[in-house]
Amino acid sequence: MWIEFSDIIGIAIVIYVAVLVRNNKHLRKDARFGILFSGAMLAGLYCLDMLWYVLQYTLPNNESTDYILNLVTCIISLLIPVGLSTFFIIYIQRGRRLRHFVGLILMLILAISDIANIFTPIVFYHKDSYMVFRPFGLVMHILCFGAFMILLADMVIATAFDYENIFLAGFVGLTMLLGFLASWINYDLKTLWVGLGIAYLLMYLAVSELYNKKDVITNLPNRNAYEKTMAYIKDKYNAILMVDMNDLKKYNDTKGHKTGDRYIYATARTLADAFEGHGRLYRVGGDEFCLVSKDSEEVLDAIAASVLEKGSCDEKYGDFPISFAYGIAKRHEGDTHEQVYDKADRMMYANKDMTKEKAHGSLSDK
Repeated sequence: MWIEFSDIIGIAIVIYVAVLVRNNKHLRKDARFGILFSGAMLAGLYCLDMLWYVLQYTLPNNESTDYILNLVTCIISLLIPVGLSTFFIIYIQRGRRLRHFVGLILMLILAISDIANIFTPIVFYHKDSYMVFRPFGLVMHILCFGAFMILLADMVIATAFDYENIFLAGFVGLTMLLGFLASWINYDLKTLWVGLGIAYLLMYLAVSELYNKKDVITNLPNRNAYEKTMAYIKDKYNAILMVDMNDLKKYNDTKGHKTGDRYIYATARTLADAFEGHGRLYRVGGDEFCLVSKDSEEVLDAIAASVLEKGSCDEKYGDFPISFAYGIAKRHEGDTHEQVYDKADRMMYANKDMTKEKAHGSLSDK
């Protein structure tokens, strides 16, 4: 029977992800294109894999059939680097990191090798309608797995080592490792193809979760990310800093909400730059931000004061003044993160009332 139900399952996964992507309004345009394009390549892989079995079952066992099967397998293998290369190109356009160039070079090597294998069997060949790997095939397996690892590492780095995505990336990596081992050791390409489908679904879920944890205006982690992080780290922090912007309502009322959004963005990114390496900043409300830090109150107070002293946001984020009230609460033994958060929040509002829209000084819970 030539019907390969594993390929049908793979196609179903691709269709499922495509429907989710089309209805996910939070995804960036380039991310949506990358996911859909790689899905199209994966669907093509499954269709060609079914064609391979049709040809194996229907064609006579001779050299011509071996050549045709080898050609189809080369095209199937070529679709993997073509699909993955889209992500590396997108990442290069965003940040030009060395790992992205390395990944793209790996994809290029894989693609060239697959094309060359059509004419000269350097990776694999077919004999009596069955595939046989050349020694160089092991190198190709390693290179392809390495490219997957770069993508997974980038996903983890992009989420600031979010524990959920670390776990998910590890599971995807294990799935692909088992798939590559099954392919090389047992010539079990079905397991590899199914592994690709599972990895595709899980990577989409990870990307989707990334956007669900990110504020669309500031690109900072949002309240959802804050709650999940605090549930995970428990007491592995020293203090919480709360920030409340001044004059946002004035910007919204006099210059419109688009200008207000740019003011929020400029303030958020200026704060994120100032506190880089001193904790993780979250947008937890319309004009409120929260920093979770292992540093002392004195360190956080000094940084916040220095930002206010400058009087304006970093010019690369726009021509906006910077003005905010803030409060800092230290975590004491036995405190829940809700209690520390509430203390910092009270300090912030006390500071706001005391300064009356003048962002000077701070209140700290000792």
